[in-house]
This record gives sequence, structure tokens and C-alpha cells, in this order.
Amino acid sequence: KLERHTTLAIEAGNLASELQRERDISVLRLSTGGSVGLSDRLQAAREATEHRRTSLRVALSKPMPRGANSTYLSDLRTLSHSLNELANLRPAIDQLTATPEQAREFFTRHIEQLNELINRLPAMAENNQIGRKLAAYSVLNRLKELLSKEGLVIADALVAGELTDLQQHQLLMLAGQQQSARQSLLGPIDIKAAAEALNFDSPATRFRNQLLAPEGQAAMLNAAAPEQWFAWQTERMQHIAGVEARLVDNILEEAAQLLRSARHELWRYMIISPLTLLACLTFAVLIFQQTQLRFLLSKAVFEHTHDRITVTDSQARIIEVNDAFTTNTGYTRQEVLGHNPNMLQSGRQTKDFYKAMWQELKTTGTWQGEIWNRRKNGEFFAELTTINAIRNRHGNVENYVSISSDITDRAAEHARELEYRAYHDPLTGLPNQFLLRDRLDHALTLARRGNDQIIVAAFDLDHFALINDQYGHASGDILIERIAQRLQSVIRECDTLARIGGDELLLVIEQLENPAQGRRMLERLQQELGQPITFNGFTTTLTASIGATAFPGDNGDADTLIRHATEALHQSKHNGRARLSWFDPQQGRDQSAFSQLLQRLDKAMTENQLCLHYQPKVNMATGELLGVESLLRWQDPERGMVSPGEFLPQIEQHPISIDVGNWVIATAISQLESWRARGLQTKVSVNINAIHLLDPEFVNSLRRHLRRYPDFNPANLELEILESTAINDIDRAGKVLNECRKLGVSVSLDDFGTGFAALDYLKRLPADTLKIDQSFVRDMDDGKGNRAIIKGIIGLARAFSFDVIAEGVETAEQGCSLIELGCLHAQGFGIARPMPADKFESWHETWEPPAAWRQRKAG
Repeated sequence: KLERHTTLAIEAGNLASELQRERDISVLRLSTGGSVGLSDRLQAAREATEHRRTSLRVALSKPMPRGANSTYLSDLRTLSHSLNELANLRPAIDQLTATPEQAREFFTRHIEQLNELINRLPAMAENNQIGRKLAAYSVLNRLKELLSKEGLVIADALVAGELTDLQQHQLLMLAGQQQSARQSLLGPIDIKAAAEALNFDSPATRFRNQLLAPEGQAAMLNAAAPEQWFAWQTERMQHIAGVEARLVDNILEEAAQLLRSARHELWRYMIISPLTLLACLTFAVLIFQQTQLRFLLSKAVFEHTHDRITVTDSQARIIEVNDAFTTNTGYTRQEVLGHNPNMLQSGRQTKDFYKAMWQELKTTGTWQGEIWNRRKNGEFFAELTTINAIRNRHGNVENYVSISSDITDRAAEHARELEYRAYHDPLTGLPNQFLLRDRLDHALTLARRGNDQIIVAAFDLDHFALINDQYGHASGDILIERIAQRLQSVIRECDTLARIGGDELLLVIEQLENPAQGRRMLERLQQELGQPITFNGFTTTLTASIGATAFPGDNGDADTLIRHATEALHQSKHNGRARLSWFDPQQGRDQSAFSQLLQRLDKAMTENQLCLHYQPKVNMATGELLGVESLLRWQDPERGMVSPGEFLPQIEQHPISIDVGNWVIATAISQLESWRARGLQTKVSVNINAIHLLDPEFVNSLRRHLRRYPDFNPANLELEILESTAINDIDRAGKVLNECRKLGVSVSLDDFGTGFAALDYLKRLPADTLKIDQSFVRDMDDGKGNRAIIKGIIGLARAFSFDVIAEGVETAEQGCSLIELGCLHAQGFGIARPMPADKFESWHETWEPPAAWRQRKAG
């Protein structure tokens, strides 16, 4: 009976493993729309699944010995039969008519049912050694399912290109459950080797851990394709399967050994003749002595083990405890007999926790987990507890046996570690923003009593993204550690330096007599940051932007001071970086003015106060109209025509600029269609700022604008992107611009030459045109190298097969010089000022380029 039950459990486990593999490949195929080449792997997985189904059916068809658990067999046969539904699901997966959720739900439901049946078997085993190993086999199957679920979550993230908060939470939960499953295998000494074999460092595990790090998620998602992740996941599951196979072989060998021993004993009994009755009686005495010896051994283990053992009846009333129970809890045997073990509850676990525990006990017959209990003296202690239900031959529960190990020291250490992680940065060991805020609250309380001064400063390392791009993120992390150590060595013991993420730091300077003392310290820190620093074999020099605010001049709470320091930091970056800016409390009033600006601008869009003016772009040599640039204007009923410089810079980082940008795109396309209807064919360009371009909905919004005008040719729309906008997030900007070009829209890099682009960035940006900034054109003949810069930009454009256009052409002489340098396309006041749409057609009819332009030859 034991051998047959064990064989069926192993067959069920093998089938569960193959169903996991088929589920993972099926879901990945559906999630990618069939774009990933998985057909051969999927077919191989299905064949393996069918092979295991056949093996299980054959095992179930064999006659079962007397005493076999009929309910167990019936449930297993029902589950095997329900897998016939695969015949309907698989064609839907092949034809991509099924959803990933449908496939995931079907396979997961059957896998969990198989694991539940496997989990019931240890309680049915009459041999304790076999029972423990079957329990370990059940845990291994649960671990494989946890790893498989983790693989599906990461595969979904790789396909989508992002890790959502829900997926990150799921990965953290799965990682914890995996660790708990491994931990549960460390108890029985004969299972410990298998458990230790599971603690291997696989590429899949390392990738998961890096993906859960506070920073670098986007880089990790781009670092591996779904196929690579599938290969890593397969390697990890094969390792688990190897551990499982060794455990299965051990279980089957031990079951076979027990069977051989039983047959051997039976044979000995059969050959005993009535003439050897005396020998039989002697043998009976020996058996009694052996039984007594085993009883005494069990009694010794029960009395002398350090683990607390509790035995209850079926109603959970305590009927026996060992000496370790008294040692661990402080209660004597007489004090607890007849009581429910819940007398030890500490209150740290909720009612739902115990409800779930009893539900699992009733369903599976076993439960394992960590519980916080309370000793008789009121002291809390943590235990790793295993509870098993003991059933009689009729399958009814007669007793519950609980074995608990005191893990208070380990739990306390784990709690301290978690607390440290909650309040410190994992890379540098500096306090994080939570701890800094707590210390700042305390410092403010003391400062208000003692009339001391406090400075809160926010640091940002200038252009640190270039360090990561040039030397790699690992080197960037080492540099952050070096910088933290350098700054920590300068500040006083009473001050607090915290890392809040990336290259951003916060500093609280306490116990100051006057702001000048704090200013000198910040200037010293800024000088210290400007010194050459060596990291990972490289040496570089950095600058930092700093924003600061001083209490009590800025008389706010901790959150307000941190926010004001951050606002001052943004001002430093806006004013050119590498500087220290102080928050002015007057900014609070300015913020109110900004809120009023947002309200007026929102009203302007709803009441049609916004309009577009159009500035022509021409071929200076031929006079051909190349297109127009749309420029935003605001016709305020109270102030008249408002220049864009008076409101666009203020809203550049605010989400309202996305609404304004969408309004500009829609209006420009509509105007172009209106001109086309009157026979005027041209192109239009619109300016897109950083927050608009990097908005997750930008491409979808652009697609909706184009669909609104079915006859509009997308090639007549050009997006003008500031060079600095693209460089802020080069990879993401490149992806967005590629999607736009797939729609047929062209891209121009505006104000080229004024940013920080390297040739590598220029190669990675999918642009069509470089636009020479007007500052070079305006001063091209002043002898300061602007002419050479223009010539270099034209050379770059030719090298990368870009078109090139100059803006800010105001005189005929400037146009002649540009033509000679090889730049024929231009716009500027020397051609036409921006004009309303109703003035453009008349300008176009009368426009003629200067004769000198026609006579010039391009360089």
C-alpha cells in the first residue's frame, strides 16, 4: 500500500512539473503574440506532458492493495480525467485566440490540485522516515510552483518593458515564500542535504534580485530578452528537478526496502511449523522486547528533545506535553492539560492567520510556519512550528501533534536587520529619507527650545547619467559610495547625510549659531566634491548642484523644509548647475502666483484664447517653401498678446504642458488640412518638450491625432525636440521617437549644438533633421568660432545622413554665408516673422528670396 501510494504521488509530481513547463511556454507565447520562436519548445513540452499523463493513468489502472485510501485515489482519477480539457485549450493557444490569463488559470488550477494531493500523502504514510521524505517531496513541488510563478511575472515584465508596482510586490512575496520553503527542509537531518543543494546562485535568481533593487530596473528590463529569461528559468528548474530526482530515488528505494523486509518476515512466519512453537514463543518475547525498546526510545526522545512537543485530542484539548514544553513556556504539565494551545497566543498574529492555519490543517493534514507566542511570565518568543493531524484507520482525526523550535534569537536578528534596511540606503549605508526626516523632526523640536539654527540641503551630482553611460552602472554605484564616504568624513557627528535615491543626497546641519556657519560648511562640501575622485580604476571630477533652506527663517515642518530645499536644488539646476541656491520664503507667494497662472491657462484652452502663429522654412537658393514652424501665442483678454516666454518656461515641468502640447498638435494638423483644401501643400513642425515626449501616452495620443484626419499625410508633420530633452533619458527618448517615425512622422533636433550630446547619442537618436541654433547664426561672423561650429554641425549632418536647417537668419549676409557653408534651408526674421494663419497665404504668394541668395553657390 505504501509503495503504491508513493508511486502515485511521484507520478503526480512529475505531471505537475511538465504542466508548469507547458504553462510557462504557453503564456509567454500568448503574451508576445507568437512573436517569440517557441513552437518547438511548446511541442516538446506537450509531448512530455502527455507522456506523464499516460504514466499516471497506467499507475491508476493497476489494482490497489487492501487498505488503500479510496478518497485519495478517487480524487486523483477525477483530476487526471479533467486534464482532457487540454485538447480544447491547446488549439486556442496555437491560434492565439486564448488569452494569457485563460492559459495561466487552467494550468495553475490543475498544478495546485496535484500539489494538494501530493501534500496529503505524508499523513497517510505509516512509516515516519518515508513520511518525512514525502513531506519534503511535497515542499519541493511547492517550491517549483513558486519559481514557475516568479518566472511568469518576470516574463510578463520583460514583454511589457516595465515592472509594475503589483508585479514588484508579487516578486517580493514569492521570494519570501521560496525562502520559507527552503527553510522548512532544514529540519529533518536526512533532508538537509537536499535543502542545501537548493541554495545555489543561478543567473535567474541574480536577475530577480537585481530587478528588485531600488534603482536600475529599466536597465535590467532592457538587459535580457524573454528568450534569455526562459533559458535561465529552465536552468534553474532543471537544477530543482535534479534535487527532486535524487529524493524520489531515495524514497522509492526506502519503500522497496520496507517491502522486501516485510516479505522476508512473512516468509519466515510461513516456514515456522507447529513443531517450532517454542521458537515462536521465544520470537514473540523478542518482538515484545523490541517493541518495548522502541517505546522507551520514543519516550526518551519525547522527554529529552529541546523542541516543544504538544499532543491534543481531536477537539484541540492538550492531553500530553514534554519537558521542553515547560522549559520553553514556563507552564507545567498539570497547568495545561485539558486547555487549548491558544492559551499561548501572543496577539501578534491576527484571527485570519489562525483561521487560515486551521483551514490548511483540515484540508491537507499538516501546517508549518512561524508563530509568536507568550510565555507564562509574559515574555514573547518566536517558534518554527509543524502541526500534523493523526488519523485513525477510518480517516478520522484523533489527535494533533505539534513540534515547535524556539527561533527567538534568529527572529529578533531578522527583525533588527529589517529595521536597519527600512531606515538605511542599501548601497551606501547612509540613512534614507525616512530616518533623516525623523532626525529632522527631533532637531526642529530642540531648535525651537534653544533658538538654534538648522540648514537642510539637497545635493544632486551634475550629469551623473553620463558617468553610468560611459563607465557602466556598477562603476557608478562605486562612485556613489566613494562620494558618500568623502562627504561623511567632512560633516560633524551631529549632522545627518542621507541618500534618497540615484545621485540625490539630503543633508541636515544642526546646532548652528548663524546661517553663515552653515553656508561655509556647504561651500566646503561643494569644494570637496569638486576634487578628483578615483573609482574602479577610473578618475573623474564632478560638480554638484545644491539647494538649501535655513530654519527658522523658513519656519516650516520637516516635510516643508525638505520640499523647499529640493525646490532650491531645481533652481540651481535651472540656472546652470554647479552652484548653491537658497530657498526664498517669498517662493511660497510665487507658488500661489504659479497656481493662478495654471488656472488662467486652463481657462485659456477652454475659451479659445490660445492660437498658433506660423514661421516659414524655405530653401534660400530656390525660394521653395519647405514648411512652417507652429509657435504658440496667448491672446489674454486682460493683458493682450502674451509672449510664450512669459508662460511656457514656468509650465515646462508641469503636466498642463502635456495638454498644451496636444492642443498645439491638433491645431497644427487641422490648419494644414485647411490649407490643403484650398490648394496649399506644405509641412508643419511642432515643438515637444521633455515631459510631453516622455509621457507614457505620447505615442498613443499622437496616433489618435493622426486618425482624426484620415486624409492627412503623417509625413507632413515634424516633431521638433530640444537636444537637451532627448539627452535627459536617451534610451527612452529614442524608443518614443522610433515609434513616432513608424507612424510616418519626421523628427528634428532643435537648437542643436547648445546641449551636451556626444556623437554616440547622435547615432542613437532617430532624427531626420538637425536645426542649427540661432545663437551660432546671429554671431557667425564675430570671429569667435561660431562659423566653424556651424560648419562642423553641417559636416555631422552629412556624416549621419541628416538634413540641416538654420534658424534665426535675419540678414541677407547671414543667408549668403550659410549657403556657402552648404546649409540651404533656413528660417528667421530675414525671411518672415511668425504670422497668423490668415496672413500666411498672402505672404506665400508674394515671397521672393534675395537675389544674392540665388546667385550663391553651396559649399
